Amino acid sequence: MSWTFHPVGGPWLIAILAVLLLGLCAVRARGALSARQRAGLTALRIGACLMMIFALLRPEVVRTRSETLRSALLVLVDSSRSMTVEDSLGGRSRWESAMTLLEQSEESLRQLSRDHDLQYYQFDQTLRPAAGRASLAASAPDGDATALGQSLAELLENEASERLLGVVLLSDGAQRAVPPSDLAPQVAARRYALEGAPIFPFSFGSPAGGARADVAIDDLLASDSVFANTPTRVTGRLRVDGYPNQTLTVQLLWEGEDGGLAPVDATQITAGPAAAEYPISLQHTPTRLGEQKVQLRIEPQEGESLTSNNSQSTFVTVREGGVKVLYLTGAKRIGGEPGIEQRFVRGSLAASPDIIVTRRKVDYEPQRVNLQPLLAESKFDVFLLDDVDADALDFPTWKEIADRVRDGAGLMMTGGYHSFGPGGHDNSPLTAVLPIRPGRLERQQFGEPLRADMHLPEPVRVQPAQPFGPRHPIMQIAPDAAAAWDALPPLTGANRIDQRTLKPNSQVLAVDPAHDNAPLLVAGQPGAGRSLAFAGDSTWRWVMGGQGEAHRRFWRQAILWLAQKDDSKSNPVWLDLAARRVARGAPLEVTVGANPPEGAAGPIGFRVEVTRPDGGKQDLPIPAGENGGTGVLRRTDLAGDYLVTVTGSQSGQMLGTAQARFTVPDTDVELDQPGAEPATLAQLAQITEQAGGRAMAPEELPDLLADLAAQDPEVQEEVVARVTYWDTWPFFLLLVTLLSVEWWLRKRWGLV
Repeated sequence: MSWTFHPVGGPWLIAILAVLLLGLCAVRARGALSARQRAGLTALRIGACLMMIFALLRPEVVRTRSETLRSALLVLVDSSRSMTVEDSLGGRSRWESAMTLLEQSEESLRQLSRDHDLQYYQFDQTLRPAAGRASLAASAPDGDATALGQSLAELLENEASERLLGVVLLSDGAQRAVPPSDLAPQVAARRYALEGAPIFPFSFGSPAGGARADVAIDDLLASDSVFANTPTRVTGRLRVDGYPNQTLTVQLLWEGEDGGLAPVDATQITAGPAAAEYPISLQHTPTRLGEQKVQLRIEPQEGESLTSNNSQSTFVTVREGGVKVLYLTGAKRIGGEPGIEQRFVRGSLAASPDIIVTRRKVDYEPQRVNLQPLLAESKFDVFLLDDVDADALDFPTWKEIADRVRDGAGLMMTGGYHSFGPGGHDNSPLTAVLPIRPGRLERQQFGEPLRADMHLPEPVRVQPAQPFGPRHPIMQIAPDAAAAWDALPPLTGANRIDQRTLKPNSQVLAVDPAHDNAPLLVAGQPGAGRSLAFAGDSTWRWVMGGQGEAHRRFWRQAILWLAQKDDSKSNPVWLDLAARRVARGAPLEVTVGANPPEGAAGPIGFRVEVTRPDGGKQDLPIPAGENGGTGVLRRTDLAGDYLVTVTGSQSGQMLGTAQARFTVPDTDVELDQPGAEPATLAQLAQITEQAGGRAMAPEELPDLLADLAAQDPEVQEEVVARVTYWDTWPFFLLLVTLLSVEWWLRKRWGLV
């Protein structure tokens, strides 16, 4: 035991304060007191002063004692189904080899358990303790996943109070797990290294173990939302192992009105002599609206034992097409010609037979043209304005266009010298229906130099903006939309849209990260219609850069969204699934909402029912929101198709229902690619090498156990305890008591 002091302000300050305090104790109290009374008061004061000096010194008592810690050896055995693969010596399974090894090491394990704690665990998708070797041998390796990293991490947490002699790991080394149990084994091993606990892995099986003739469909990709009468591309990969020089046929199947799947496209692939993967790209032009199932399939081949991976499915929603568009194209100068952009936009829209474009050139000779007769002839669904100044049309025409947008039509204004504020639209009737507020001081007069402050300099890259962009129908220009946007060439510039000009109900769908996330595509919903503000005017560069398909998809989907042909969240009750393909056991976000009739009041209630592949039903709670909410479905343990049904009601009246399907692939993660991964086990040993970890052959286990048994079973560990008395409640209570008694006595004796 030792004492240490940490004086407040240093020793000199404490000395000065001590002199002052003790000096106060020597002050003689006034009044007629007996010697005994004076001695009592002085003693109380001296006691209080000494306690205050003691507290200012802040003493600390350090005690050191030794504790005996008993060490523990953990035996962790892989009990997943991949351990049933028969690729060990003598044609035995990996599990049988592991159990035989433990049986042969029984005597060594018994000797080690005399002086050390010996504990058994087994793991697959979860970690479980085992009663002993006999209990392990009596169990079966039937786990549907191998959460190696997660099991190692949980094991360390469970044994945190033990002094670990090490972990003997018997496994094939392959992690096959889905979130949230997919912690990397290397991450868990680093935690062992920090704790000084070695890992001794023993590998069973070979990297080529379980190899067999097999064909499989992987990585199915298709847009969740497509449009009728538009070619829809579905891609994937064909994995072939063991069918050299054979011609294999992959089919695209599409769900028909009767609910059955029928082939709509096919491709043939000739397999090479070695195992390989081949890209698949098939397409179909759907005509029927609604949600439909899509599947890539290859028929089972001769000698193929695993056929559950021969198909992959998903669901797509086919939206309605058929739109009349009035395309007004302006010019940079009076009497000039439209720019090059409009030719490429017209070309892309012309590829869609269901989009009928009426183009009208506006050259401002004369200005303020009246187009009301043209508007009366055709009921246009969408008005597309390309660099059109407010002086191009007269006020009644602009007002009629704005009124039609409020009544349900769509409006899109693209970038240009005379778009938005530079085009004088701050005083136009369109101001009320655009998703932004054009500025009054942004005007670009004809014949004047270009106002650089109103435009973004090149290069301008269009990127989906969180949170709305990545999932918005307009932005789905490819099955892998994020990669597709990254591949697009930059624009030559764009109008500058200030964040402060965004209207409260607008949604930013695209930005340019290089220009402080300047908005490039903004969506709004004025009245019953929809509107877009697109700051770019050079998407022709996408076509010139070899991205013509992305260009066509962007413009087609923008027009269909404006025309409300996408059937998005405009129904009385709607349902949105975060994904249409969900890995087994993975969670799925389900978002529901409602659009109650005007004038309706009262809270909206939702009932969400999930029908599972086996016909069972479960309710999914949805947290309360203003007009909707999001819940998380976690029971996705069965492979097959799930049906989600939502019913909305308000004030006892049903608003409507909505349905959507998703699928959980029947993928056997354990036996689809059952090869062992001894390299992973070697990495775990290497990470814990400084703690003694090393990878070993199975026949070396008895020697390892003998070495571990020879180690000192008990370790004396010094435990340092630091105790302070000046900052405890008894000390404070005693100080207050001394001061209170001293004051009470003085008052009783008439001194105060």
